Amino acid sequence: MALIGPSGTGKSSVAARYLFSILEKGEKGSLFLFDETIENFLIRAGGLGMDLRPHIENTRLIIKQVDPAELTPGEFAAAVRETIDQGVNMVVIDSLSGYLHAMAEERFLILHMHELLTFLAQRGITTISILTQHGLIGSAAHSPTDLSFLSDSVLLLRHFEAEGELRKAILMVKKRTGKHELAMRELKFEEGRIHIGEPLRKFQGVLTGNPSYQGRKEWPMGSDE
Repeated sequence: MALIGPSGTGKSSVAARYLFSILEKGEKGSLFLFDETIENFLIRAGGLGMDLRPHIENTRLIIKQVDPAELTPGEFAAAVRETIDQGVNMVVIDSLSGYLHAMAEERFLILHMHELLTFLAQRGITTISILTQHGLIGSAAHSPTDLSFLSDSVLLLRHFEAEGELRKAILMVKKRTGKHELAMRELKFEEGRIHIGEPLRKFQGVLTGNPSYQGRKEWPMGSDE
């Protein structure tokens, strides 16, 4: 699965939610951080009700901070494979944008990622990769390179403005096998939880970051986790 969107839309938090869920079931996972420190990630996850520290202590979670300047793509792939040998069921790469900066040329990144993701798929490992788009709002957001075709599923996260507030939305835009929901929903991070709201059926243009509201003035957002 790929999580795609501009900075600040909650991609890392959504990925952490997936990871936390399998850890709570007693499975194992690995997390590779390119864009922030381990401590900051743990603090943010804890603020959303996901205490990952016990899972690190009991070795169900293997977490590594990666410096692209010190690790070649081949060495990174080897590090991922090493965690697979330790029995992990899920690998999270946060983010592919950081991985991209480690590459001299884009075509080599695609080749390395294709090889790595193919290996993980053959081993039955769930892989969640994050790709940060440049720009914050609307059509200005774009990816430095398109790696979404390497993923079986793609979740798109977006900023949008409504009633003078900056909001977030989430949409499944690709699922290689089977049906998936086509509705865009509001995404909220509050009260120590991640909330998924009702479909934004009365909005148009959310993907562009310039939505127009077609319903009544007050639009209560129902939510569930």
